[in-house]
Amino acid sequence: MLGPLRVAAGGTELELTSPLSRTFLALLVLNAGRQVTLSAFADALWGAELPQNPRRAVQLCAVRVRAQLDRIGAGDIVATCPDGYRLDVPPNATDLGGVANLLREADAAAEPEGELAVVTAALGLWRGEPLADVPSEELQREVAPGLREKRLRLLERRVDILLRRGSAAELVDELVTLTARHPLREGFCGQLMQALHHCGRRGEALDAYHRFRRRLSDEFGVDPSESMRTLHAAILAGRPDEDRGTELTRLPVPRQLPASAAAFSGRKGELAELDGLLTVMHGSSGPVIGVVTGTAGVGKTTLAVHWARRVADEFVDGQLFADLRGYHPGQALSPDRVQARFLRTLGVRAEDIPTETDELTAMFRSTIDGRRLLMVLDNANSADQVRPLLPGGPGCLAVVTSRDALLSLIAIEGANRIDLELFDMAEARELLARRLGSERLAVESQAADDIIAASARLPLALAIAAARAVIDRGTPLSALAEQLREGLDAFDTASDLTDVRAVFSWSYRALSPDGARMLRLLGLHPGPHLTVPAAASLGGLPAKTAGKLLDELVRANLVIEPVPGRFALHDLMREYALELVSAEEPEADRDRAVRRVLDHYLHNGYAATAVIDPMLTGEGPGDALPEVLLEEMADHDAAMDWLTAEQEVLVSILDWAADAGFDRQVWELVWVLVPFFDRLGNSAQCLSCMEAALKAGERLGEPLMQARAHRGLGNLHFRAAREADADRHLETALKLYRGDGDLVGEAHVEMALAAFREHQGRHPEALEHALRALELHERLGDAGSHANALNSVACCYVQVGQHDLALEHGRQALAAFRELKAPDAETAALDTIGEAYQRSGRFAEAIDSFQEAIRLARQVGNRFYTAQSLDNLGDTYLAMGDRTAAHDAWSQAEAILDELQHPAVGRVRVKLAEVDA
Repeated sequence: MLGPLRVAAGGTELELTSPLSRTFLALLVLNAGRQVTLSAFADALWGAELPQNPRRAVQLCAVRVRAQLDRIGAGDIVATCPDGYRLDVPPNATDLGGVANLLREADAAAEPEGELAVVTAALGLWRGEPLADVPSEELQREVAPGLREKRLRLLERRVDILLRRGSAAELVDELVTLTARHPLREGFCGQLMQALHHCGRRGEALDAYHRFRRRLSDEFGVDPSESMRTLHAAILAGRPDEDRGTELTRLPVPRQLPASAAAFSGRKGELAELDGLLTVMHGSSGPVIGVVTGTAGVGKTTLAVHWARRVADEFVDGQLFADLRGYHPGQALSPDRVQARFLRTLGVRAEDIPTETDELTAMFRSTIDGRRLLMVLDNANSADQVRPLLPGGPGCLAVVTSRDALLSLIAIEGANRIDLELFDMAEARELLARRLGSERLAVESQAADDIIAASARLPLALAIAAARAVIDRGTPLSALAEQLREGLDAFDTASDLTDVRAVFSWSYRALSPDGARMLRLLGLHPGPHLTVPAAASLGGLPAKTAGKLLDELVRANLVIEPVPGRFALHDLMREYALELVSAEEPEADRDRAVRRVLDHYLHNGYAATAVIDPMLTGEGPGDALPEVLLEEMADHDAAMDWLTAEQEVLVSILDWAADAGFDRQVWELVWVLVPFFDRLGNSAQCLSCMEAALKAGERLGEPLMQARAHRGLGNLHFRAAREADADRHLETALKLYRGDGDLVGEAHVEMALAAFREHQGRHPEALEHALRALELHERLGDAGSHANALNSVACCYVQVGQHDLALEHGRQALAAFRELKAPDAETAALDTIGEAYQRSGRFAEAIDSFQEAIRLARQVGNRFYTAQSLDNLGDTYLAMGDRTAAHDAWSQAEAILDELQHPAVGRVRVKLAEVDA
């Protein structure tokens, strides 16, 4: 197949003159050992121009091909199947199978020389363009590109081995040719850069990068990947040596699979089906997808994780795992949130991740393209939830688990379905034997069978029953089986869920009264997991009591502890807990529990935010209910740790609150999340939260809420260089504030507009806005806001050349910030004062001010402020004639801005180039 189609047997080659015969045989070879349906043949042979009777036409074609193969004694290799035909040859009888075998040998090679020999042999199997003389539009469109891609990857792998071996000089000419033929292929460009750099041709390596970057920008409007930028930065800085060169483009290798069940039982047939996916993957030109489907509690996740851990070493670029929470009572995880999480795991910085869905999907597919990844997408509720997360190229395998059959994924994406049924008796006994011991089962064999019957052979139900038997070792199994039988009235053989409810009810009745109440209330928690303090607030209990109750639930296998200190309900148990709390807790008590848990996250979140940045303005939530546990936020690190640990819960609660109509709480949660995500540089999450705030304000009919949300959106769009959107939101905010007579809000928007107009170069307008903000804040009397306005006015005076007024206002701002103990703001004021000194020719004083700003910014970890003051310090040194000191300051600024991917890095690089000239 890897060239014009060739068929030979016993040394005799068959000449195939018929285009239809070549296409028919090509499709068989591509699926060697597997049935090809009549409809698939028809599509490949005729496309949309089907003959009047396609089935009969395919059958006639098969007759002709068999007759031709008979001429070389091979007519019997085309076997007839119920709905098509199959080529009965071993995989290594085709060159495609040969390549797959050689790739496995290469992956297993212990030494680079052995790997190189096998890769070279695989490349030698190509005789030209694959399927070169097969006139099938479908095969040329769907198959040939994948085969070409496979060869290119082998070429890249061979070059990588040779680069590691130190053969850079011999590779340069070959890589120049390859990059000319494939100018948009990042792998070849990166390898050419490495080879040139290792040969001492640094300038040519950098030029290769810039040509590649320009072509990407011109044709697609995108930048090179982070790994290419890292390689470029390393070459620019004059490193690494030859031994380290190949490490530069090595990307993170995620290992996200959860632990496998300690007592995994049965499922031999299903494991074999999953193993078959690996075989398919090795000969496939695209990704392979498996869908594990079955009822709730049947063990889909357990099977997928156990199998994935068995084969993890096959996937050298790592394994990704996500619980999509498709049947969670709150909002299921959207594909874009999972894409963003995976991108961060794969080394993409949060601030580089697009906010637009199409751009995010494109970046995700580009990032995983060419990698050998295993993805486990657990608990999906629909094909649409999964589809954007699927890999697009060969070498990847995705396993999806779902209660839904996901038929469209099977029909459109060609996913392979693995149906997971209830345990048979042998598998159920194996589970009990692993958990309880063979001796105990042998003594009470009939009782074990009774437990299996009562548990309906559902793995989750059996696990819970077994856990109870482990805890109560002194209780005979017959007594436990009798207890199960007491709940038979609740059993309904038509529903697996009803069966599980019976088992749950038995375990539930065994709990202490307080433990049972805690289980019920956990069904109301909207997040994916919770801590002991959150459970204490939910139950209105002391933390010590809540911790003991959670431990009781974990021991009973009703609650899981996925990581130490965090607790969660299995989906099925959550459904059961919701039924219980609805049936057994009065509505007023349920409402109060929900209010307590919302208060827990709101008040603790606000406390953490206030510790991180005391200059943040805005009213916090109202008084918390007295039973809410307020956690200690001892210092900046403790506050950041709390927010970092709870961010997924907070986002889930935000989504749930929006769906449930808790608009006031949505509004309040946003002002916990936005400052946190803003500090992380996660603009996508900031934008999403702010849009949720705007919708909440609109639903509540609160103009001031809408105004503040518009103000926040305006600032976010301003920072993202979306000037039209920024202008629209800020002007809307100003109109709303003025219409409501809110001077505080108006002052904040005036400040934002001052910064925006200054960025646009409209300095007189910026000064007008800043002076209006200062006037308002003087009247309002808030010390922090007044200090910010003073610094804004000072900045604007610098830009219009009124340096004495700039110094006067800047010094007042600095004194106020020091009084307020606001080091971030103090750094900004020092930078403004330094710039005023520099513009007025007082260079020594400017240098002192900038250096103090840099020291303080580094102390509080504000990297952008550090770079900004270093940039200004370099300008001052240059104005004094000290080019060396200027170069040093700008180099430090460039390194920080480049890592932050801030647009200002271009301006600093121009300065460096000019001072070097």
